[in-house]
Amino acid sequence: MSSKDRSGMSVGLTCKDMAKSVAFYRDALAFEMKESWPDASAPMWCNMVRDGQSVMLGGAMDPTQVEEMCAHDPESLAIYGQLAEAFRAHPAGVGISVYLQVGEVDAYDAEIRSRGVTPVRGPNTQFYGIREVLVDDPDGYRLVFFTPVAMESCQSCGMPLADGEPGQMYCEYCTDDKGTLRPYEHVFEGTVTGYFMGMQKMERAAAEAAAREHLAKMPAWTGR
Repeated sequence: MSSKDRSGMSVGLTCKDMAKSVAFYRDALAFEMKESWPDASAPMWCNMVRDGQSVMLGGAMDPTQVEEMCAHDPESLAIYGQLAEAFRAHPAGVGISVYLQVGEVDAYDAEIRSRGVTPVRGPNTQFYGIREVLVDDPDGYRLVFFTPVAMESCQSCGMPLADGEPGQMYCEYCTDDKGTLRPYEHVFEGTVTGYFMGMQKMERAAAEAAAREHLAKMPAWTGR
């Protein structure tokens, strides 16, 4: 992989049918094959790249193939032999989600649909500051294509985020100087005194009850 194509992180996925997976990433998801081995026409491994992000595909091997390839490397034989056995015995992709950023997720959704892809779910905005499209590849790996978006309100206290940047979840009152969400108790007290007592002119007891009810609806404190 050349340095100009190297992303901050690469993911490697094992595929049951390399030809099918390569075609899916190249023709349906508009990835470009950058490197391959032993060749591009019938690769056992290849590097698929989109927007500087790398998804490396490798063909699943039978344990006997692993034995042949690693006959002179006992350590590799133990590692990859065990992997080959596990891959045969378990469904691929379960519990794995790969996040891949795209320029404009709604446009990308339209593009891949025109290429015959039916997403698991179309564009959907999440409270953590991204708009995403979910796609399952031929082996069941969940691909989450996303674009950071500006949220309209703080996901901790509900205050409007008029100047919020894409991907920003919380307002300045709910975060410390490093941008980390402050503890619930801090946000609760600010909501009680600053909003319900200060702006709504409630007495302390009523303000506390209102603040608890209000914060329970905020994504940051769901399940508290």
